[in-house]
Amino acid sequence: MTRMQHQIDIAAKPIAVLAYASTVTRWPQWHPSSLKVYGQGGPLHAGSRFEEDIRAGGREGHLQWVVDEYLPGRRWSARARGDNGLSLVVTYECEAEGDGTRFVRTLEYQFSGLAMRIANCLLLKRRIERESAASMQALRAMAQKHLASTGINA
Repeated sequence: MTRMQHQIDIAAKPIAVLAYASTVTRWPQWHPSSLKVYGQGGPLHAGSRFEEDIRAGGREGHLQWVVDEYLPGRRWSARARGDNGLSLVVTYECEAEGDGTRFVRTLEYQFSGLAMRIANCLLLKRRIERESAASMQALRAMAQKHLASTGINA
């Protein structure tokens, strides 16, 4: 299992930040690996399903997601199955930090096949790490811009 965690401070309230981040149809706006999301708008609650086309670590794929948990303003978690024996879990956690939010994204993934596990060790993991770190900067910029333009920062 490969695990990576990134955090960033966002100038907005936790409930607004998590609502934005868990609106999966917005992922392509801020996550470089997300190409297209097939699902409903708005924050997705436990039991919701959606699909996503991705390009992660230089490889294209398709994911089928199920949301496991949504605690508004605190935590959101979903798991996916994808091509090449990929399985993953992504978790978003928010905590009030001054007038803003400390946002933590944890990604855990693994491949079932030996060839993809080797590729992950040699190449994919470093690329995915860079993409995940870049996504945090983009999330902050896009969330703050969106929440400021809509006046949503409850």
